[in-house]
Amino acid sequence: MFKRTFKVVYRPIRNNFVILPDQYYGVVSTYDTGCLSLQYNGRVHYASWAPQAGGGGIKDTEIGINARAAKELGLHENDLVKCALIADVLNLRSVHVTPVSAKDWEIIELSTEKISGSVLEQTRIVNSSQILLVWINKSTQVALTVDRLKPHISYGRLDHNTQLVVAPNLYQGLTNGKDNENAEENKKLSRSKTSAQVRDEVATTPPALVHSATMSNVKNNLQRNKRQDHMERLKKDLRRESSRVFEFRVIRGLWHEQAQESDVYITQSHLPEFMDLEQFYSMRTAGEKEYYVRVRLVSDENEDELPATIHPSIELNANLMKLLNIKELERVVLRPKTTVVNFVEKIELFAHKKTHYKIIENAFKRFVIERTRKAPVLFNQEEVVRLEDDLLVTVGILPEHFRYCVVDAQFLKESKIYAADLVRPVHEIIKEQPPAISPLSVKDLIRLPEYDKILDQVVSELRMNLCLSSQNSVLRQGNVLLTGASGTGKTVLVERILEQLSGKPDYCYFDIFYCSRSKGRKTESIQKDLRNIFTTCLLHAPAIVVLENLDVLAHASAEQSSQDGEYFNRMADTVHQLIMQYTSSNAIAVIATVSELQTLNKRLSAPRGRHLFQTIARLPSLERADREVILRELCSHIATKELDLVKFSNLTEGYRKCDLVQFVERAIFYAYRISKTQPLLTNEQLIESLEHTNSYCLQGIQSNQKTGAETNANEMRVEELPGLEPVVSVLEEVLMWPSTYPTIFNSSPLRNQAGVLLYGPPGTGKTFLVSQLASSWSLRIISVKGPELLAKYIGQSEENVRNLFNRARSAKPCVLFFDEFDSLAPKRGHDSTGVTDRVVNQLLTELDGVEGLQGVTVIAATSRPELLDPALLRSGRIDRLVECPLPDAVARVSIFEALSATLNLDECVDFDWFAGRTQNYTGADIQSILTSANMAAVKEALAQFGHELCAHIQANRLARDCVGSVSVSAAEVVNSRNSLAQLKRCSVGQCSTGGSVEGIGRRALISIGNEAEMRTGPEKGDRAGTSLPARLTAE
Repeated sequence: MFKRTFKVVYRPIRNNFVILPDQYYGVVSTYDTGCLSLQYNGRVHYASWAPQAGGGGIKDTEIGINARAAKELGLHENDLVKCALIADVLNLRSVHVTPVSAKDWEIIELSTEKISGSVLEQTRIVNSSQILLVWINKSTQVALTVDRLKPHISYGRLDHNTQLVVAPNLYQGLTNGKDNENAEENKKLSRSKTSAQVRDEVATTPPALVHSATMSNVKNNLQRNKRQDHMERLKKDLRRESSRVFEFRVIRGLWHEQAQESDVYITQSHLPEFMDLEQFYSMRTAGEKEYYVRVRLVSDENEDELPATIHPSIELNANLMKLLNIKELERVVLRPKTTVVNFVEKIELFAHKKTHYKIIENAFKRFVIERTRKAPVLFNQEEVVRLEDDLLVTVGILPEHFRYCVVDAQFLKESKIYAADLVRPVHEIIKEQPPAISPLSVKDLIRLPEYDKILDQVVSELRMNLCLSSQNSVLRQGNVLLTGASGTGKTVLVERILEQLSGKPDYCYFDIFYCSRSKGRKTESIQKDLRNIFTTCLLHAPAIVVLENLDVLAHASAEQSSQDGEYFNRMADTVHQLIMQYTSSNAIAVIATVSELQTLNKRLSAPRGRHLFQTIARLPSLERADREVILRELCSHIATKELDLVKFSNLTEGYRKCDLVQFVERAIFYAYRISKTQPLLTNEQLIESLEHTNSYCLQGIQSNQKTGAETNANEMRVEELPGLEPVVSVLEEVLMWPSTYPTIFNSSPLRNQAGVLLYGPPGTGKTFLVSQLASSWSLRIISVKGPELLAKYIGQSEENVRNLFNRARSAKPCVLFFDEFDSLAPKRGHDSTGVTDRVVNQLLTELDGVEGLQGVTVIAATSRPELLDPALLRSGRIDRLVECPLPDAVARVSIFEALSATLNLDECVDFDWFAGRTQNYTGADIQSILTSANMAAVKEALAQFGHELCAHIQANRLARDCVGSVSVSAAEVVNSRNSLAQLKRCSVGQCSTGGSVEGIGRRALISIGNEAEMRTGPEKGDRAGTSLPARLTAE
């Protein structure tokens, strides 16, 4: 498993480990109980890898090893070694070793404790007959010969419970005699042999020749020749064996009418070079189950059903997969059977239903004769065979320990075929292939051009990067990031991608990890689950890993030192490491979904040497045409009556796909509520449903679009806003012209002005004007008070601003209204905390950033424009400065008349006279005058008629009747005016007592010349009389 070929390089390490390159280490390091199989020069050696990745100059095509350890294994630098992973290795109970030389034995006697503590740190895998090196310190090492292992296996793993038994070498005299002139050569020779080999030589060699030089030379030459011959034979066997082991992916198929259960199918493009179709093969599954099969080529008409990729695949029928518990896209290994067992005494046939034995035996013989004209037939023990269309039998082979047999026409003559009386039911034959994923609902099958474009792009790139297309044979890293707000259809889009790639002809494996379900879990636990998913996908490659809502676990951290920030950073590093390990050189791709790119941790979105996600696709908001298509498709499944879907596509501006589905489903529910037998969807039910869905689909967004013909009688017409006609004209140009004349504005090279600043004294109607315009022009508006966006946490205020603009973009066309704008965006550098400075920077980015404000108009209102940061008022941002002035005399008359429309006035009230006496009053001041006069009239009526009415009418009824029936005279208006003037004077230290006016009717004619001016101080007059540019210049 995970076979790779590497070049050997020497490294100055003091252990027996193999240093692996980073990529290969990331693949095999997850198998804690595994080891490496090293095949070289006809040998096989098992070793463990270093606990850390290579580094130190180790390339992706190299492995590092100690120089002496390599020489003991017969490895030289730059030799090629074929590495493979052994997933599970047994632990050893004991290891029996002997020192190679007397010097080694002396060192062992002096350093027993040091050796026992160093072996496990320097070695994990021990081979039988291996020369094991143990480093005592930097300059001292000992060599030990592994004599035997317990249990008796060829290799095993050391752990803390393994016993190391060291015995002295009783035959060291054979290689260390004083009279031996070639002692060093004999020493090398002895190290290459096991103790058993040395004992055999001593037993067969005469004592007189043991120490002679001639005998030493003869032994060296013989040993060298034997070693060379043995190496050549091992090379040939290794090449032969490597070409006879084949690994395939399993594709689920149906049971062909003319096929056996043990037949597997392969295309000509996936047929290995050395595979012989005339042979039988032993198929071993991932669950270590074995079954004997015959490989057959797929017919030309069925060749398209198997993938035309670089990943070899075979097709198994569904019944065989169920029998062997093989999951689709798992990998199986096929090995040819060189020896065929055919010593079968008898074959028993068990029919699936009651059938005469003669019919069963004759049908079986006909089946064998027809199938064995070219080659014999293979039968497994307990294999189900379809003899005829309605006759299934289970084959039993005697003796029972035989797992398979080969049958031909000659076999029928020599062996006994017996049809048993026992009926053995057969499991139902699987005739239909189950879908890879659950089918999508009707609402999910709605096709939109923009979504289909993203779908085709992602599918095409994944096919190319994962080599799912025959046009490409080079794997490339191709991870995908899908961004879009909640409800825009990210999950549905991912399901459609998986639906295309998991079926014919790609057969791509996939697994989904829902990040939101793991929120709050420990990093180690999430890392374990993710690693298991990636490992499973690696075994089923090519594969796709879906990380849904990745920004929940790896959110952008505002405060690096906070606990949440550290958690998000750790998760981001974990995800980054796993993705890079498993997708860099393997046929695995990752699809991640996030709400916004800005919400994803920078350690995942920013490049760190290379980009983690090579494709980033943003799901767009629904346009009017898209909403009409969705509404038409959703309403097509129920009877309708002249639905105006164009109108409702305009009324549902800002709705997402899921919002439209809820909107139509609620309307259908209203239709069923009227008639269960014959429901009929009408415009009235859609209007009723729209009023309900607006409350939660457009939460926080004030929608003033009219769904009916009724209007509020108390609303003031836009053309009749007194004193604000120039302001209304400017706002009409900014708000209404782009939607009224879209063709002109789209073709214009000039950029639309999307920012307006309303400034003026308090009470001049800036907020009232915006609300009236939104209602009269059916605008969608998001109203924000400045301090609402400020938060105490670092980064939270900027995120609130981003979310606000994103919400406005999703509901476009939309008006974003900032009231008290000076509290949100004051001049930078005057805030000690720096919060408002960062908010201003974020506002500048949103107002004039790369994305721009398409369909969003920003209106800001302030009474202190000189406090705003000048950068906000530059061209391209909030560049239309509109003053809301104090109303003149004509405007004040109109304001008096408009605000008193619901009051019962005395005939003697002359608004022209009062307009002349209320110079420099704002609309709010005039409203206060009329409110105070109304309350004064109520109090006077209560004082005059209260004693007679209290006995018959309750207090609340009295107050309501009096307010509705009492006439407001001029005197009350004057008194309320006097009270307001006195209040204003007191606020600036100029309080004076005005004369009281008595009487009703004619008292309105009394001169009020002795009243003080209604103007309350030079500061207000100065500010009102000075223009905004002059004040900004003065500042």
